[in-house]
Amino acid sequence: MSFDDEDGKETPIKSIPQTKCIWDLCIQATERAELNTNREIDSKGPFLKACLMFPGVVQENSNKSVESTMFVVGAKSAAKTSIILRFLDRDEQPKPTTALEYTFGRRSKNNNMLKDVAHVWELGGGIALSNLIEVPITKQCVKNLSVVICVDLSKPETIWTTLESLLNTIKLRVKKVIAELKRDCPSEANQLVAECLARYGPDHPDKDNLDIIPVPITIIGTKYDEFQNFDPEKKKIISKTLRYVAHHH
Repeated sequence: MSFDDEDGKETPIKSIPQTKCIWDLCIQATERAELNTNREIDSKGPFLKACLMFPGVVQENSNKSVESTMFVVGAKSAAKTSIILRFLDRDEQPKPTTALEYTFGRRSKNNNMLKDVAHVWELGGGIALSNLIEVPITKQCVKNLSVVICVDLSKPETIWTTLESLLNTIKLRVKKVIAELKRDCPSEANQLVAECLARYGPDHPDKDNLDIIPVPITIIGTKYDEFQNFDPEKKKIISKTLRYVAHHH
């Protein structure tokens, strides 16, 4: 940029460097931290990335192997098998799930002979076979159990029914298993419930209105490529519904 002075000569104007406010600097620092975190997670590979997503599936212990259970349920054709194959880093073509299927994954720890084992169960058929939930959810595995519920974002009319049915069935089964565990080992049962409540904290404003299920539950919305083309108001309602359900349980 330039201007003409009194003698008609063109004089350049020096650009004034823009100074960033403290909020811009905070945003930049947060973005850099998130980028570094994502790079660290990406470097761990699909198995460990999924373990970081589902905290009940992996535990660090240098002295012994850990066996954990991940139970994947959800709507029919909601990419449950694809998620499991990605979790286990298997390059396979997904096949339709028949009733209840089982597989597992192992990883070495601390460069020694010890291996952590993740038992992975998948319930097919949507909510029609939810009575089979009692097979993978037992008192032997409930302490290291994570549940993953997949909902089909391309079919909003099925989301509420899927979540309500599966969450109620899971809640009843987990409560029954914890009651059995409390009879055999009260300290472990009480610790499980206490750890769950601790995630909210004693001063949480909604603590008296929550219906908490004392095992980690992750809700995954699949087929986002179709969901992103929905009307903005429709997407907002679906997102708020999922957030409410996740918070309430």
